[in-house]
Amino acid sequence: MNRFTYGFDLRIDRAYLLVLAFAFLAVTIIGCGPGGISVVPLGAKLQNADTAFDQAEGISVQDDDPEKMEKNRAQQRELYDRAMSLYSEVIARDTKGKYAQRAHYQIAKIYKRRYDWDKATEHYQAIVDLDPTGYYANEAKGGTANIRKNREIIKSKRAEYQNYKAIYDSSPTDETFNIAANALYEVARAYESLENYTEAIRNFERMVAEFPEHTKAAQAQFQIGNIYFYTIHNYKSGWPAYVAVAEKFPDSYEASQAGTLLKQTAEVLTEISFLKDEIDKFRNKKAVEYQKTGRKITPADMWVMGYSDQVVQNFQQIAGNWEKLRNYPLAIDAYQTLARDLSHKKFAAADALFRVGSLYQQNGEYERAIQSYQNLFENAPESVWRNEAVYQQAVCYRSIREFGAAYEGFKAYMSITKGDTPYLREAEQIVRQYELDQDADGYKFYEEQEAGTSDQDASSHPGMGS
Repeated sequence: MNRFTYGFDLRIDRAYLLVLAFAFLAVTIIGCGPGGISVVPLGAKLQNADTAFDQAEGISVQDDDPEKMEKNRAQQRELYDRAMSLYSEVIARDTKGKYAQRAHYQIAKIYKRRYDWDKATEHYQAIVDLDPTGYYANEAKGGTANIRKNREIIKSKRAEYQNYKAIYDSSPTDETFNIAANALYEVARAYESLENYTEAIRNFERMVAEFPEHTKAAQAQFQIGNIYFYTIHNYKSGWPAYVAVAEKFPDSYEASQAGTLLKQTAEVLTEISFLKDEIDKFRNKKAVEYQKTGRKITPADMWVMGYSDQVVQNFQQIAGNWEKLRNYPLAIDAYQTLARDLSHKKFAAADALFRVGSLYQQNGEYERAIQSYQNLFENAPESVWRNEAVYQQAVCYRSIREFGAAYEGFKAYMSITKGDTPYLREAEQIVRQYELDQDADGYKFYEEQEAGTSDQDASSHPGMGS
């Protein structure tokens, strides 16, 4: 029998089949990267880095207990280090630079958290070198300019404060008082712009202590509360900061504002605490115990029968309350938890997925918004939010200058939308603009935009370098 025509010769091909089977198994288990090493896709690697970064951002490093504070700082450092290592792997592997740009941008954020402005600037420059006209390049240029500007403000205004404070202490005048106080206030604001909130708070506190009669003293005390409440979301420390506004500056406009904020925040935090307790009460304790032992539990099994709808409402209210406090990370976390733990409530889960994308978009995190909208398409394709998510995803692509993807997104929105909707006319207008070829060089406007070439000059086009 001719084995090449009819089949394998059993004397030799059983071993061959075993080799094939082993090779298939090896590829299945460990991947087929260089040297047989598992290669995680760049997008997944970037998501893993983002997860570590988010975890680090969520750790509070301010606490009355010094031991707990140091423990939190160590944990945060470890997570930032992990994120930076993963981002660095992305940079090393990404030959085209699409993922590398975002990885550089995130590493710059970490260096800013550590107040290493020079290193942050280096990574901003790396982005510009990769793609001078891209979205992240524009962000990087702005970041570099902000660092340089505020570092210079700190240097010059701190010297001005020290000089005029010394003059005022020896020979006080209204002029030296105002110059010294304003200079110190500017130092604090510059630190705030650099996201060095520890130094910003310290200098605002010094402003209040040294110049309590200055017109900006009440603003400084109020700004301390704002940083705690709305930037680092530390309500425990922010509370006395706002209370101090009324105590130290009772007749100020800021005192009335602080009183209102405290009242509103107290109500919101109390409601969030109540809703969380109620959610915990509705958890199926037996199912939770089963889950801990490794048994597979469906989302529907996790809740006491008949209370899933109430749990959904609680999560929605919790997320909405965090939004009121501008605590978008915790609002996103609440929506994501709803979508995961109550995935059997299809409408509510789809709504939560859409809200996650919307919050990321509002916060300027366009790539994460794009992924969140993609999660909606994959997990809830029949959602009532589908059409708007298609449109908003296209808007996000346009924001990060991926005009080809934006063009396809706006066209898709037009094709699935019936009747006169809020965004249809705008989508039609954008598509018409994108399809223009004003210099008749064969490249449409959106292709020229993405390549950074001109649609007004036929000699400037995407194919000129090929």
